Amino acid sequence: MATDKNCKNQLEAPSAAQCMDHYGCIYENNHLITLMIDPADGSIVDANRAACQFYGYRLRDFRKLLISDLSAEPDAGTFLGSALPGGVYRGNQVFLARHRLASGRLTDVEIHTGAMNILGRSCVYTVIHDISERMISEKRLRESEERYRDLVELCPEAILVYSGGTILFANQRTEKLFGLPKAELLGKGIDDFFIEEPLSSSEYNKLKAMTGIKDSFRIEQRYIRRSDRRIYDLDISGVPISYNDTSALQLVCRDITQKKKELERAIRLQEQRHAVGFPLEDKAVLDKLYIPANTLSGDFFIFHRINEAEVLGIIGDVAGKGISAALSISALRVMFMDSLHSGREPERILQDLNRKAIEHMGEDYIAGCCFHLDFGKGVLKAAGAGINEFMYVPSGGDGMKITVKGTPLGMFSSSEFEQKSLCFQTGDRFCFYSDGMELLFDGSELCREYGYLHGRLTGSVLQDDCTWLNLLIT
Repeated sequence: MATDKNCKNQLEAPSAAQCMDHYGCIYENNHLITLMIDPADGSIVDANRAACQFYGYRLRDFRKLLISDLSAEPDAGTFLGSALPGGVYRGNQVFLARHRLASGRLTDVEIHTGAMNILGRSCVYTVIHDISERMISEKRLRESEERYRDLVELCPEAILVYSGGTILFANQRTEKLFGLPKAELLGKGIDDFFIEEPLSSSEYNKLKAMTGIKDSFRIEQRYIRRSDRRIYDLDISGVPISYNDTSALQLVCRDITQKKKELERAIRLQEQRHAVGFPLEDKAVLDKLYIPANTLSGDFFIFHRINEAEVLGIIGDVAGKGISAALSISALRVMFMDSLHSGREPERILQDLNRKAIEHMGEDYIAGCCFHLDFGKGVLKAAGAGINEFMYVPSGGDGMKITVKGTPLGMFSSSEFEQKSLCFQTGDRFCFYSDGMELLFDGSELCREYGYLHGRLTGSVLQDDCTWLNLLIT
């Protein structure tokens, strides 16, 4: 019987005192800031140790306050805005507020509430989280986003945020490029504006599908604007970003239509210049090899006929690529023709060109080798300025590398240029070449015929432009 009594006692519900002890243990030792509120008037019934430490009030001081007394907002109103007549609590809530601590410091809090009964008394169990650091971080994030938007709006290039075939954001500049208000771009795809087949179809298809893009990229794209059928060439730079928690691409679109036209004109002009033959065709046969590393090369060569027996020439490489290199070559041609007034000696011509380059070319240095052929006397004179070697191949003999020392034009005002003279006869050859050829071939190869060199260069990825002139004396 005693055993049955013990089992019965174990199954009995704990007493009210035991429940209060258990509740008090959990409540006091909880690290969460917790207040017990009377829903009828909003008075603070109890506060745990974490609440006392956070707010800076003792428990007896807390019990003299209403929950609204903690609010930093004077018109906080009825407790939690949820008390009903008769003290009936509306239900669990989560909301933000600004509270004042005992020290007077203001802090942002997030309040979680729930109803509970303690010894037959209805209370609101209130857990408070200090979110002041989070609010500061969110404020900084908002300010950062606002600054970013301001910068994007002020950017002179069209900027889009694009994801899954849809434009999510467009700055003000896009209106000029696309001929539509930016609001009309949102929610539409690239195909709504790009009509022609893109210049780089593989990259474009990857862009449309937004697959395989993990790093920044750059493509060139041609399209026709639907509104007026105007043709544009765009340089599109993209980088993966997260936009509103969505994986997206930020695209910067630059209009390079005019630049492309200028580049095409420069390429045609350069091709015409390189198509010229040797001015004294009865004196020498010219074979030339010209392969630019990029669309537009910095290499050049110029021949000038002095009379029926003499020719001045220069082969060189200007600093830079593209349009700037083409402009520098045009300027150099004018300076070279003007320098002929200084005489026929290559050394003197390079000295005059060096002075002009320092005065007019800034830091656009020019590597070159100038040479004078006198077919009457059978003598070649050559001087170097950054291109410091060429090959001489006597008829029936082996090639010899000839070195002519000298720094590039425009580098030093006190530069000196070494000049050497060689006698030649029918059947001899001279090979002049830019530094791109030196990187790929040794001296014996540079004496080989055009077909060999062209075959070696075809399909190669060049680090520098390659120009080779072969003069066979007839």
